[in-house]
Amino acid sequence: MKQSIDNVEMLQLLEKKQKLLLGIKVAITLDRMDLVRKLASELRIITEEERSLYNKE
Repeated sequence: MKQSIDNVEMLQLLEKKQKLLLGIKVAITLDRMDLVRKLASELRIITEEERSLYNKE
């Protein structure tokens, strides 16, 4: 059961990462470096969460 919950959490984190990466791409295209920094910071947090979930397994 715990494995299932971890898989769901991992999938949710992957979805968030995809959205953030797309947002970063758009922000770069629009030359909005302030937005790139904000989104990159959020991406870093999600990557850390993902890493901690992966290390649990």
